[in-house]
Amino acid sequence: MGSYKKETVNEIFSNINRLNEISDESKKEDEKLKKVITTKISFDEDGNRMREVISDKDNSITIGDKPIWKLINNVTKYCYNDIMVKPAILSTIEHRDECNPYDENGMLPLFTAPMDSVVNKDNFELFEKNHIIPILPRTEILEDRIDCACDGKWAAFSLQEFDEEFASGDIITSDDIKVLIDIANGHVARLYSLVRASKKIYGNRIQIMVGNIANPETYRVCVESKVDFVRCSVGTGCGCITCSNTSIGYPIASLISEIYEIKQEFIYKGVKENDLPKIIADGGIRNYSDVIKALALGADYVMIGSVFSKMLESAAVKIMDRGISNGKKIQLRFPIERYENLRYEDDCWFGDYTDEFIAEMNKNKHSVEKYNQKIGHVYAKFYGMASKAGQIAMKGKKVHTSEGIEKMLPVIYTIGTWVENMTDYLRSAMSYTNSRTLDDLKKSEIVVISQSTYNSINK
Repeated sequence: MGSYKKETVNEIFSNINRLNEISDESKKEDEKLKKVITTKISFDEDGNRMREVISDKDNSITIGDKPIWKLINNVTKYCYNDIMVKPAILSTIEHRDECNPYDENGMLPLFTAPMDSVVNKDNFELFEKNHIIPILPRTEILEDRIDCACDGKWAAFSLQEFDEEFASGDIITSDDIKVLIDIANGHVARLYSLVRASKKIYGNRIQIMVGNIANPETYRVCVESKVDFVRCSVGTGCGCITCSNTSIGYPIASLISEIYEIKQEFIYKGVKENDLPKIIADGGIRNYSDVIKALALGADYVMIGSVFSKMLESAAVKIMDRGISNGKKIQLRFPIERYENLRYEDDCWFGDYTDEFIAEMNKNKHSVEKYNQKIGHVYAKFYGMASKAGQIAMKGKKVHTSEGIEKMLPVIYTIGTWVENMTDYLRSAMSYTNSRTLDDLKKSEIVVISQSTYNSINK
């Protein structure tokens, strides 16, 4: 018994000595970390970001085999699920109507994603009437997109199309041109070369949207190139699988927040805010709450795809259930043109037949009731533009490995219902944060939450 105690005591002292040795080593590493280290960030002529780590020794401080700057940047980043918006201590806003959820043009801070399962030339004006800014997708013919862009409305173009039509082609006489250069990788150096070339030709007569970027520092390149709008985030969209297959990305809440901080740096140095690229949070929006979080983080606008695709009036092909036959689900194209007064009640769509459809049925000696026809469940065929279906829609064939997916989304609201809800929820959030304008909302405090907190509020 006695020897057991003696051995245990010796082991304890031995462990204490080893811990002291480890502590001494840790202190040495801490001293390394406390050394003054600066980073010089610049770009080569091809637009590649170069980082030079400068220390008081040999420019090669490492921990293990990793450069020290990699560890400095090795901090947790966040997505929308990880955060909440903190209310103000006190709000002087007594009624939601005191809050203005619109931009200077009377539009909600929302863009449609340039996806043909969301928007096309047939429902373009419907989005505008509901205060959402539409972008004509690349699936529309080139001439229609050029006309749209030169009419002061947003249209999407490939990088090659932009080069030929707006950077090196014949000069367009319009004084209000709005162009989205719609490419997945907004880190391509040539993109910014073409933006600068176009700006030299058109100056302020053209507004250019670029993207997508997933590195906060790329915002500085956008500033230097006189970009007007920048889409932020790669791989977070409902129809995108870039991030999951390539590992490329940046958690969107942190991305928006850090880009906003860089934007504030420029403002602090005297650059006018209107001369800086507007921040568009693009991808990963699942609900009203995510829109509000993006705006509170510092986004000027939010771009939405799948949520808009689930609208009854979206450009997506609509399918309706028609029961099961021989063990197989029967699904048919939803003939929306036959109905009016469509409404979603009790997890089901109802509508009234149009007079034109009733007349057609009577001509064929079929008697039908006009009102309250039960339609059932309706689904939207949604796909990312980098999916096989998206590539075929744009280019007539699959040209490279798919980085998007196709899925059937339940259609559960009309555009009017969704916009009414979004406007009310946004105004409510603004009243809690004492924000009378969208710019005020950007000053809101953001808090990081636990997984259990997220579970408790998402019932």
